[in-house]
Amino acid sequence: MKNVKKLSKVLCALGVSTVLLAGAVSAANHGAYNNRSNWDGVGSVTPSNQQNPSVDYMGAVTTFHQYFPNATVKSISYDAKHNPYYEVEGFSGNREVELKVDEASGQVISKEAKKYGSSKSNKTFNVQNIIIPEVAETKAIEKVGSDFQTMEWTVEREGGRIVYEFDMTTGGGKNAEVKVDATSGQVLSAKVKNTKY
Repeated sequence: MKNVKKLSKVLCALGVSTVLLAGAVSAANHGAYNNRSNWDGVGSVTPSNQQNPSVDYMGAVTTFHQYFPNATVKSISYDAKHNPYYEVEGFSGNREVELKVDEASGQVISKEAKKYGSSKSNKTFNVQNIIIPEVAETKAIEKVGSDFQTMEWTVEREGGRIVYEFDMTTGGGKNAEVKVDATSGQVLSAKVKNTKY
């Protein structure tokens, strides 16, 4: 009788563990543990008409490193004008490499590798050491106003700094170019101009 009780306790514990594990797997498959940014502003740094874009800028960098495992990053760009995509550029060995990734599907649009002639000294940066694009964009919007939306952005080294550059528009006749320090979040410059039709 003691053996039956012990067996029944073990089976009960095993059953509860199985149910908990199945629940965790189900939740993970249904996006409960989604680590992507939920930034969904129109024209934002991760703009999309979709609720959950397939790839964000870090996903593009990850894909870049899958194709070019030992590459260093020189710049990351985002273009929201037509078919939104990310472009990551860098250096791998003696080659300059570039990868474009479609935001909606996560598919590689193009990749390129070519020899470079000049030194890559001080052109690269560690993506982990910069503020995320959402924070930099917020600083830019605080400077020029909430009427502006980002159409393109780039982060790359300029002189001794790593800088985000945002091309923004109101959609109603004004454009802005805002530069934000990618490590401190300080707005370095903001130029607003009227669009000529």
